Amino acid sequence: MTTAEEYLVPVSPQNAAVLFIDNQTNLMLGTNSIDTTLLLNNTAGLASLASIYELPVVLTTTGGGADGPSGALVHPITDTFPNQPIINRLDYLNAMDDPRFAEAVTKTGRKKVILSGLTTDFCLVYPAASLIAAGYHVLIAVDASGSWTKEINDAALQRLIQMGATPTNVQQLAGELQNASAVDNLDASREKHPHLFEWFRRYAPAPALISMNGSYATSTQD
Repeated sequence: MTTAEEYLVPVSPQNAAVLFIDNQTNLMLGTNSIDTTLLLNNTAGLASLASIYELPVVLTTTGGGADGPSGALVHPITDTFPNQPIINRLDYLNAMDDPRFAEAVTKTGRKKVILSGLTTDFCLVYPAASLIAAGYHVLIAVDASGSWTKEINDAALQRLIQMGATPTNVQQLAGELQNASAVDNLDASREKHPHLFEWFRRYAPAPALISMNGSYATSTQD
């Protein structure tokens, strides 16, 4: 299990990976715990963050993938990571029970794993339990995940928290990654500012304010 001290270590470009679990088109159409347009935008935002900060990602689908009833992974994921293999599971509801997925997670070399998926009660609860038991710090991107109803989603999130997972959101991850990047190498982190300000303009709840502050910060840097 993850220790209390390990939970306090910030998410950083050096210690985190993102697992996109069954973020599939037809599953998204049936998701009612969050507005689907917002869900798709937040999922795109998480994929973009992973790209900006060069986080390893693992992609998986269920039920035949693009050729099955659940549909293909949503385009913001596959467009961001066109060369990333997709592990299509036919037998395992728990992605961590699929040896290919488990191996891919191990190969990331990261102990903090950010989960985004559909649905929360199936595709996140099951692998999260396995990951936590294996000593990973599991973070749930709550605004880039969802389920059939708000009640089902809320119950799943409660179970995830009881198991030891940490709820977070995409905007919080953006700030935490950038701050960790600045602490590690301030000059290198500043090189990412144009990408980050564009990210906030596209994906943050208050894009105008963020853009204004970002422009001011850029103009006043040493």
